[in-house]
Amino acid sequence: MKLHQQIGIILLLLIFTVKSKAQNINELYFEANTARKLARDGKTDSAITTYENAFKKVDYVPTKYLRKLIELAKLNKDKDRVILYKRQIKTQLKGINRELIKVLDSLVLEDQKVRKDKLFKSVGYSIKCNQDPNCSKNSKRYIQSKLLLKNWSRVDSSNIQILLNLFKQHGFIGEKLVGLRSYHDVHVLLIHFDKDSTNGILSPVLEKALKEGKISPIHYAQIIDRHLFNFNGTQKYWAWPCSNKTEKLQFSEADIPKVKRLRESIGIYDSKFWQEKKRSYWILRNKYNY
Repeated sequence: MKLHQQIGIILLLLIFTVKSKAQNINELYFEANTARKLARDGKTDSAITTYENAFKKVDYVPTKYLRKLIELAKLNKDKDRVILYKRQIKTQLKGINRELIKVLDSLVLEDQKVRKDKLFKSVGYSIKCNQDPNCSKNSKRYIQSKLLLKNWSRVDSSNIQILLNLFKQHGFIGEKLVGLRSYHDVHVLLIHFDKDSTNGILSPVLEKALKEGKISPIHYAQIIDRHLFNFNGTQKYWAWPCSNKTEKLQFSEADIPKVKRLRESIGIYDSKFWQEKKRSYWILRNKYNY
């Protein structure tokens, strides 16, 4: 075995073979943010070292951080590290539970089927009509729209119940279990659980997943915020992309420092958010650093 191959294997073992009890996911996020700043300042070697030290704090490193390190290794023309982390990414993208991936594929297929463009517009008609006292509730268009809305709701309820049952069996389904693509599918399904308007059902599930590093802080915040915003027009972390017609969104400049501290408490560092008016809409803008 060649020397560079031996070094690669040793590095792999040092970085990824850690005990589960050593898990400290927020330290990973904090140190990864420090590494990003070092990289921005051109301190490539220090950034690489900081990333790799951060990786030792957890039992699974999210793929996005491995990709960041590959970018830095390429700048250093460090072929061994590039090969090492590309192999790790290739393995991680496959996930470790193929049967779960198949189930998630079928759930997302149903989720998107009821959200096709034409169906989406038809469903929206009955919602708007319900808010208009002059709109006929006996029209064919309204009745058809209401049936589509009922089916939409049925599919979402069925999907989320299946997903919650899977969580009971496997724990939260994160990137490690099913790979990056299917993990994003889980995020989409949870986003659409709008009946959980105050997150009474999902909060304990998501909090546990956050502590275990199975859900990214931004995805955690977006799910919580989406449901809150649809319920009462406000958000906790202001991470869900949204807009409001005529009136400003329900936060002021004075609220921003408090919200940023809340973000940091879950692992979102050095982020920015603001609102701006475009035509008659106030639109939320976010900038994340990772």
